[in-house]
Amino acid sequence: MTQNVIWKTSPNRTVGRGGVAVDRIVIHYIVGNLAACDATFLNPDSQVSAHYGIGEGRIHQYVSVHNTAWHSGNFGFNQRSIGIEHSATPERPPTTQTLNMSIARCLTLCRQFNLNPLTAIVPHDSVVPTACPGTVDWEYIRDRTAAQM
Repeated sequence: MTQNVIWKTSPNRTVGRGGVAVDRIVIHYIVGNLAACDATFLNPDSQVSAHYGIGEGRIHQYVSVHNTAWHSGNFGFNQRSIGIEHSATPERPPTTQTLNMSIARCLTLCRQFNLNPLTAIVPHDSVVPTACPGTVDWEYIRDRTAAQM
């Protein structure tokens, strides 16, 4: 499945990965919609970013997968991971369309970096204490990605 990814370059990133190989994909939720994600990640004062934001039928890429996004609250983990944000709130889970787009993106990334989805796809709250990924069913994303490998 070819995905139309729209570039929205974030200033909040570190060039390169410090020689560290990508071995994780971290699932997040925006606590809002894709426009809120854009506003946060394009603002240099926010000091946060992710590689991708998915929602409302679109995928935005903020940071190259070859660079480090500032998404997990742990710089060492950021160097080895790709962050994907999902349009959702504590009261609103992501749509089926958003989940399916995420699965397709995870499948592409797992193939690109030779990752096993069952071990590589993790929720944000497994990295640091947080309510994120909230209403995003990260296990559904992980399992459906693995089924398509």
